[in-house]
Amino acid sequence: MTAQNIIAAFHLSPELTTDFNHECWLKVQTWAINQSWNGQPASPELHTTARVLWSKKEILLGFECGYTELDIDEKFDINQERHALWDRDVCEAFIRSPIEPHEKYYREFEVAPTGQWCDLLVELAPSGARMWHDWEWKSGMRTVAEINPGEKIWRAAMAIPFTAFGCAPQSGDIWQANLFRISRLNGQRQYLTYSPTLTEQPNFHVAESFVPLRFI
Repeated sequence: MTAQNIIAAFHLSPELTTDFNHECWLKVQTWAINQSWNGQPASPELHTTARVLWSKKEILLGFECGYTELDIDEKFDINQERHALWDRDVCEAFIRSPIEPHEKYYREFEVAPTGQWCDLLVELAPSGARMWHDWEWKSGMRTVAEINPGEKIWRAAMAIPFTAFGCAPQSGDIWQANLFRISRLNGQRQYLTYSPTLTEQPNFHVAESFVPLRFI
């Protein structure tokens, strides 16, 4: 299945919240992250959706994730970046603005069910075999998250200022992005994607799998 464009809907003053019934989220289209990295269907028990909003100042991404088990930190400081957050349950967004030096240079943002976060600059070698990343870079992203054990759902949202990209979109502009989730099912790590990367082993860092991110 070929992934469609991701649409970011404009809102004058969106609120960073996991209440997806809030008026700022109500009319936003949802995007299913329902395939494994290799293009196979993901388990329905891990049903995952994403929403994307933007304002003049920032882009917001909201995730709603079904789960059967959680792999999260029990002790943490929400104000401190959690390096290697992808070793736990997490949702991720890779975003490339039009001013990046080339298509294999982009920015990675992650949020966990706990609200922990991670951001970094990424550059792939032309062959894609090697990756450089900058841990020291700070985007100024904000996060919120909640876990609902009764529903077996966790929700998270992140807001990323456009200052992190060095540019801001106008309505009608097109950037590039992909969306991901890492979870567990029966003790095994699961790698979900919006647009599958189709690698032999799980690997999200495939710039060719990015799809248009349209600002409307």
